[in-house]
Amino acid sequence: MGNTGSNRKMTLLTSALGESLMDITQLLTFAVDNGARQVLISAGSPPILFKEGKLVFTKMDSLGSDDTRELVYSVLSPADIEKLENDRELSFTFAVRQDSRCLGSAYFERGSLAAVFRIAPSSVVLPTKLGLPSLVAEATEAPQGLIVVAAPPGHGKSTAIASLVEFINSEREATILTIEKRIVHPCVNRKSIVTQRQVGRDTLSVLSALEAAAEQDPDVLVIDPMVGDEVIRRALAFAGRGHLMIASMEADYVLEVVEQLLAAGAAEHGRTVHRQLGAQLMLIVALRLLPREGADGRVPACELLKVDADVARLVAAGELKALGKRMAEPEETGTWTMDSFILKLRERGLVSDEVARRYMLDPDLLET
Repeated sequence: MGNTGSNRKMTLLTSALGESLMDITQLLTFAVDNGARQVLISAGSPPILFKEGKLVFTKMDSLGSDDTRELVYSVLSPADIEKLENDRELSFTFAVRQDSRCLGSAYFERGSLAAVFRIAPSSVVLPTKLGLPSLVAEATEAPQGLIVVAAPPGHGKSTAIASLVEFINSEREATILTIEKRIVHPCVNRKSIVTQRQVGRDTLSVLSALEAAAEQDPDVLVIDPMVGDEVIRRALAFAGRGHLMIASMEADYVLEVVEQLLAAGAAEHGRTVHRQLGAQLMLIVALRLLPREGADGRVPACELLKVDADVARLVAAGELKALGKRMAEPEETGTWTMDSFILKLRERGLVSDEVARRYMLDPDLLET
């Protein structure tokens, strides 16, 4: 937290909080009410909000080391505090109030405790309202296969995953099991039965939860996030036994996802993993949230790969160059690149030329 220097405009926020604050719930409630999506606290600085793409300094006293410790520890269990002290960092979730949850990331810097609190959406919206292509929701109707949602940190992976779970939950009778690093969106059973397991609290690891899932036999298995070669291999095998798999991965583009999946088959597992990918992979969507032109908030951009027989053959063969060429062909149905999607957002006036240029792989396309 020490270096807050950036090109973002920094402003002072006069609030009703007063100059001194020792209640993290009060601070986060204020942030929610004022449309902020992050709160940053560190010793030597007043609390800072991140709102509408800008850093906003609250008009409060600077926090000391004891202040930041008290604020963070007030929302942690004794076990979490012990883990933070031992590991020097901790990810956690907690409810600010009934309609809002926060994703916390606490860590030490310069000997003091600091934290970033990301405010999750107050409710889960269905995929089309979230801005996901209809093809993504349609893919969840399949009885088996693998759907991957990819994005960099903070660009909506978990929100998209929760939206797909809610879509299935609302549309059909199924047993859904989720394995999550942090449960941000607790589910209420609708047409489906949803069981949510948080790693570190309800299960020791993703791998141990995957082993147990074989006995639990869910119709739909969700992994958020899917990290590690062994996890990928077991997830692919699970999908091949008649289950629908939905997983998130950290990646910027579709081809990065394919590369990570293929890498899970290195050495002795190569042929098996490549064959399973060709057979089970149904769809990959890569997300990026871009600053919206002329308005608050962000607009989703996405890259999509719908797997048909030809794509499955390219994936199984590991032919990434040929796959990239196919994605760039404008006539392909259900497949498009991030650049082409951003160009459409720009044509509709939803993003500026500056934003488009910043996020496109080939900004020269703006001139053609």
